Amino acid sequence: MLFNTKDFAQFFAIILAVYWLVWQWREVRNVFLLLACSYFYYRFRNTLPVYLYSIISVSYLSGLAMSRIEPQNKRKALLVVTIVILGLGLAYIKYSGLLLGNIPGMEQWQASAMHIITPIGISYFTFSTIGYITDVYRRTIVAETNFIVYASYISYFPHILCGPIASAAGLLPQFKNPVKPSLEVIEASVAEILWGLYKKMVVADNIAIMVNYCFANYKDQTGSTLFLGVTLFSFFIYADFSGYSEIARGTSRLLGIELVKNFKMPFFSRNPGEMWRRWHTSLRKWMLDYIYLPLGGAKVGKTKYMLIIFFIFCFSGLWHGANVTFICWGVLNGLYFFVYLFSNSFTRYKDLPGKGKLLPNGKELLQMFITFNLATIMRIFFRSPNMEVATGFFMKIMSASLFAAPLMVVVRKYVWCLPMLAIEWVQREKDYVLQLPRVPVAIRVSVYIAVIGAIWYFCPKQSATECYYFKF
Repeated sequence: MLFNTKDFAQFFAIILAVYWLVWQWREVRNVFLLLACSYFYYRFRNTLPVYLYSIISVSYLSGLAMSRIEPQNKRKALLVVTIVILGLGLAYIKYSGLLLGNIPGMEQWQASAMHIITPIGISYFTFSTIGYITDVYRRTIVAETNFIVYASYISYFPHILCGPIASAAGLLPQFKNPVKPSLEVIEASVAEILWGLYKKMVVADNIAIMVNYCFANYKDQTGSTLFLGVTLFSFFIYADFSGYSEIARGTSRLLGIELVKNFKMPFFSRNPGEMWRRWHTSLRKWMLDYIYLPLGGAKVGKTKYMLIIFFIFCFSGLWHGANVTFICWGVLNGLYFFVYLFSNSFTRYKDLPGKGKLLPNGKELLQMFITFNLATIMRIFFRSPNMEVATGFFMKIMSASLFAAPLMVVVRKYVWCLPMLAIEWVQREKDYVLQLPRVPVAIRVSVYIAVIGAIWYFCPKQSATECYYFKF
């Protein structure tokens, strides 16, 4: 069930009604939520969540055992064994095709790997379990003894498909004591869901076909058309992923459980570091807590620090998929970082540009333009199915045809992107885009109705599409 379908709307309406009917009975409420999560997972691909519950059971039992072990060396050994078990399952399902397919005589193994139905959301729930067991080892959290609560946390349907990757310390306790939403919170949740649906169904779905066309027919297009095409892909993947994250956050808040904000206006970043901190923030936080800091972080020497940064970006590329193009994408991210670090222009901005102003100044505008285009160019590798397409696409953009007239059908697709960008710029300092403080209720309701009307009228008539990040 996709979030942007009638099936999900009906499913969630029933879940919400029953959930609040059994609110006062905690055990009943938690069992019901777990059953709802299992049903959602099953309905998504009509497969039983066997692998998911295997991972949940391994990490749950490991956490209980670790909480009873005192010697540091034994606890560490159990941590390593658990992470290896969890990691090997993820590695085999996601990367065995790449690894085994390149070894002579291993075609049969590679074929068997390809027949496995990859569990949806495998990266997200595997990272959640690794984070949980690591936090139990560090004793920053207490091991959860209630299997129903723990299983609900890992399989929680709003975030299992494409995040955010919430830490156990921040999210797990909420399944024991969710907060009843006030009228203000309900309004905020509905508003966030509406804006997420708008970005997913109006912006992303309307430009997806043109993005696919540009990458499928890059040999026949001019450099200018392809540049606009990959720029559309930047808008597409943002609208698609962040829109889904906002729907997840809004639906979860209606159940009394707060998810972290996964996107913080990344297109208004002034350097690659700021872009990295504002894009997919939960993955960045996970890598910070469980890779960057354990390896030493900024406390090590400059050479080791650069190696850590480089490793993290390569890891980020591999996390997205078993393809050389993703590794190149990660390496490019790292190179951008290095250039800014060596030029001493790597400013850690605390606020978004143009704070308190309608428009940014000239310097901020130039910084945002450069950062956006640097991120866009590297997305050629992110979107391309292989290196042949990526290099061919890139070389076409770098050719003289970059200055030729582009296809107008591509240019017209920007009509979907610019309103989203303008509205988010105006609302960039708000907690959510449709937040309208000190505005009369009638006007707020009119805005919500207008957004619903736009979704209804401008949504493409074809079947609902999956979020692009489901594959990761």
